[in-house]
Amino acid sequence: MKATINGNRYNSESCEKLAERYHYSHGNCSGMTVLLRAKNGEYLEHTDTNGEDLYLRDLLEISEDIQEFLNFAAISDEQEARLVELGLLKIV
Repeated sequence: MKATINGNRYNSESCEKLAERYHYSHGNCSGMTVLLRAKNGEYLEHTDTNGEDLYLRDLLEISEDIQEFLNFAAISDEQEARLVELGLLKIV
């Protein structure tokens, strides 16, 4: 998905994928939101929906609260290592 935000043009397909969060509506998966890192270092959230939830919509936006996103995210071992490297996650 492409979007212009504050005069910058972003393409979700050329961003680094850091973590994802799945959305459910009545027990069915209704889409997912992916935490992305753009080439300029900006963190974005890309929501891709399948239409099952009337309140979700396809969207690409600046991430307002990365830590809140990560609290509910599915994170692979590779993504975890990258999040630690970026200083967004601390292993305790």
